[in-house]
Amino acid sequence: MTSVKTFISTTKPQVLFGLWLKPVEDGFAAYIINAGTVKPLKVVDDKNTEDIKDDEVVDLVGSVKDSKSANTINGAKAYAKEIKDNLIGKESDTPSDLTLHGLKNYIDSKIYKNAKYKNTKV
Repeated sequence: MTSVKTFISTTKPQVLFGLWLKPVEDGFAAYIINAGTVKPLKVVDDKNTEDIKDDEVVDLVGSVKDSKSANTINGAKAYAKEIKDNLIGKESDTPSDLTLHGLKNYIDSKIYKNAKYKNTKV
């Protein structure tokens, strides 16, 4: 077993062995320095077993092609984009659609006499 010092710095410490915590926006990036070579630490899913052969490296970022159901940052972004798009809706939404465009068309129909959706029941 090897014991290493931990360094918190915005620049790589000039050491052969150590744990480097680099401050980044809202947190830290973690790197291991082994014989002067810097390697990022990886998150692992241990699958609730003691055998390290079962461990699986988790890619938290994922791919820009990830679907909304992917358990990654890009998957969460895809999910959030879908929610946002559904909330905003389309300009063609009717006043009865539960979207922001639907709400705008409802308000327009109540305010403006010549609005496209004038007197539409909601």
